[in-house]
Amino acid sequence: MRSQFLTILCIFSFLSCTWGVIESSVALYNPEAVAETPFTGHKPSNETPDRRDPRTFYEDSGANSDNPMPEDPRVVRQLSLAQLVYSLVALAGVVLMFFLRRIGFYIYVIGVILGFALPLYFVGLAGLGTSFTVFFSVLFAVMYGFCLREMK
Repeated sequence: MRSQFLTILCIFSFLSCTWGVIESSVALYNPEAVAETPFTGHKPSNETPDRRDPRTFYEDSGANSDNPMPEDPRVVRQLSLAQLVYSLVALAGVVLMFFLRRIGFYIYVIGVILGFALPLYFVGLAGLGTSFTVFFSVLFAVMYGFCLREMK
């Protein structure tokens, strides 16, 4: 019988992996449009904001990135392919763990390793920023490790 903890972990992982598959599929389908996505975040200004003003108190003044997405459609395609592979492998592992199969844990861990390694392989150190999102999967892998006794 599956514990409530393992069930909740699997549900969160299902949602995360499904979102990753959808997001990477959209980016693979049209990488040119993704590469042209404008930056809509905070624009740094030359004036110092008045921190006593409630409208500016909660602003993130440290956000000054010029462009959060790669501008090269080839890089977008490579990163999307890496995310798709990571999401599909991790999803396969989660499905197996949901049915209490221990091999699913090892497949999930392989997916997490791919999630770190593939962006680095495709685009070098610039892929490290996209690999950071896989960090939470490492935490989930540790939590799944606590549930290994339940799996056969």
